[in-house]
Amino acid sequence: MATAAPRRPALLVDRAAFRLLLGALLAVVLTVATVPALNLTAYSPQRSVLSYLAALEDGDASRALGLLAAPPTRNTEALHDEVLAGAWSLPSRAEVIGAATDGDRAEVAVRFDLGDTSHEQTYTLVRGTPRWGLFDRWLLEVEKWPRLGLDVSGSSVVEVNGVSAPTDRGGIPVLFPVGYTVGFDAEYLRADPVLVDVIAPGQIATATLDPQPTAALLSEVEDRVAAQIDACEEQRTLLPAGCPFGFETDHEILGDVTWRIVEQPPVTLTSSGTHLTIAPGEAVVEVSGRSRDIVTAFESDFTERIIVQVVGTVTVDGGEIEVDLANEGQSLGESAE
Repeated sequence: MATAAPRRPALLVDRAAFRLLLGALLAVVLTVATVPALNLTAYSPQRSVLSYLAALEDGDASRALGLLAAPPTRNTEALHDEVLAGAWSLPSRAEVIGAATDGDRAEVAVRFDLGDTSHEQTYTLVRGTPRWGLFDRWLLEVEKWPRLGLDVSGSSVVEVNGVSAPTDRGGIPVLFPVGYTVGFDAEYLRADPVLVDVIAPGQIATATLDPQPTAALLSEVEDRVAAQIDACEEQRTLLPAGCPFGFETDHEILGDVTWRIVEQPPVTLTSSGTHLTIAPGEAVVEVSGRSRDIVTAFESDFTERIIVQVVGTVTVDGGEIEVDLANEGQSLGESAE
């Protein structure tokens, strides 16, 4: 009697698991197959440049910074959304007009509008760490931050698009291409905003400011001038030290003389850049004492009223003010009679 062959156990396959595995394998195959195409389109250098310009147009500084290969900087006050929100112009209507890739580097030429002006600019990109190890990541190369170059006396901060930023000797790092307004309104000096366009990495955009004295500065200088001239009343010589006036006579002076301030000079400030001067203003002073005629030896009391032209300079360094009155001694003495 023949013996029946042993039956093999049936292979049971979970259909749902099989479909999931098949789908995963298909996704891998499709991904591997489409990576090169996506790297040429969605993850191309051209798309990175357009994404960067779109981030600026949207006022999204964080997204724009994420598309830059830039050195670190401690001065980041002008690299925020608030600065972009206050920009007088942001890039718009961007389009790629040329591109070339060489290994891990690329150049992309774009045309865009900034305000009413059309610009064409070529940006260099470097290949970064791939996304998920598959998709290219291109970053705009910034070897040196573009900066607003400022030479500001009288204020330790400026306003960039309405946002306060410290006046850095190396300039203020900013994003590009963006139109900026730069000015300041400090306690003693103010400068109306000027427009500055920053187009490319490494650019130093000079903002020429025209500081003007404020009412607070004029009031402070008036007080300082009056205090300096009043202090001259305490001196008892014909040429008071450190004072903008004096008196010359051929007679012999007997003893001390007395000074009296009759009229303080009006104070008017003029400016040329950051150099401030006190425009000539007339003060009236009076000197009195006793003298002896060197020819006749006749002694008499005298009182002379003198008109003095008071001029000087004013220096403002941050919140510190220095007022220097011209000290020309007796050459300023002129009898009012």
